[in-house]
Amino acid sequence: MAKQTWLSNITNLCPYKHIFQLVKTAIKERKMPQSARSGFMIAMLGLFCPLFWIALFTGASGKELLFHATHSGLVISIGLVIMVQGLLKEHEKG
Repeated sequence: MAKQTWLSNITNLCPYKHIFQLVKTAIKERKMPQSARSGFMIAMLGLFCPLFWIALFTGASGKELLFHATHSGLVISIGLVIMVQGLLKEHEKG
């Protein structure tokens, strides 16, 4: 029992756990603040980037595919950062 308490105390210090809980709550309640919604849309734009998918399905060279994958990954990352910032701002307000 003491081990479990010690472990839960350590995991409560992890900022990623709190961010995960914010995202999980936003998904569960199906309510996302406007500031986080724009980040979500940017991330979806990166995920469904037509340039990447066209390059993948048409058999583009490895370098071209890597370029499009890197660009899409960067757009997804930026969108996720904006979304998490919006969720954190909303959490601080409420």
